[in-house]
Amino acid sequence: MAIIQPAALAVVLLGVATINNCNAFLSPSITSSTRQTIPSTTRYQQYESSQQQQSKLYVATPEQTTEEDVTTTSTTTKPQTITANKLPPPPFKKVMAANRAEISVRIQRAATELNMGSVAIYVEEDRYGQHRWGADESYVLEKEESATPISAYLDIPQIINIAKKSGVDAIHPGYGFLSESPQFAQACADAGLTFVGPTVENLNTFSDKTSAREAAIAANVPVVPGSDACTNADDVNAFVDEVGLPVIIKAAMGGGGKGMRVVRNREDLIPFFESASSEALAAFGDGSVFIERFVESPRHIEVQIIGDGNGGVIHLW
Repeated sequence: MAIIQPAALAVVLLGVATINNCNAFLSPSITSSTRQTIPSTTRYQQYESSQQQQSKLYVATPEQTTEEDVTTTSTTTKPQTITANKLPPPPFKKVMAANRAEISVRIQRAATELNMGSVAIYVEEDRYGQHRWGADESYVLEKEESATPISAYLDIPQIINIAKKSGVDAIHPGYGFLSESPQFAQACADAGLTFVGPTVENLNTFSDKTSAREAAIAANVPVVPGSDACTNADDVNAFVDEVGLPVIIKAAMGGGGKGMRVVRNREDLIPFFESASSEALAAFGDGSVFIERFVESPRHIEVQIIGDGNGGVIHLW
């Protein structure tokens, strides 16, 4: 038995497909079982003639299409027309993405899909970023020369001022930055803008992880030993003297792994505390941290809760 290599098999199949396709275009007399030998020039002329008689290329609406127009197709495909007036009304007229990079781009894309205008904010260092050019409008954030680029994205008064001047009616903070800031949510409410996120009350309870711990304890949810917000080395040392090592230092006003350090050796405690506090300040505008007893190899279980502001709430897990 001869073995056909894959490349050769592909050539064979291609040749068969080509022959079959050619047969499909030939006239019935040429493809009949009593096929005659016809010069290639004549065969091409017959093929060209049959194609001219049978094929038409046209664009027509369903009302303009008649049976005479269709010679090779028995069914007519009706084009689907989608217009803006068939879309549901947009929830807002214009939305600001109070964030940067990919997070801002996703917000802008969602706004466009919902037929809403989008506004971006950016610092000079992000002037070539995609999130600046992808929005309908973009505005630069001013900052001191000595300030970090991130600090401008945490400037609540400036962001609110741009939002009001640009005519937005909602601000989406994305995640990180000001997304868990009750002060920012309150500033939006005071300016008559919709904050796309939790209520001020929810943020006051859960944006600060120490108050979230207190709410969990009040609801009889088991928690590991933890501290209140620590602002100095004395608070940190006092907690570790009580519960021992290892411990984990966490940012009190943020998440996403920023401002988080695991301490296994006592000599690392204060340096890790200072670095965690510095990172939290840069990322969330608040350097507060707290400490918990570290759990080795934990199972992380997270439940996302989404509400529509009108009593409808679902959870995702």
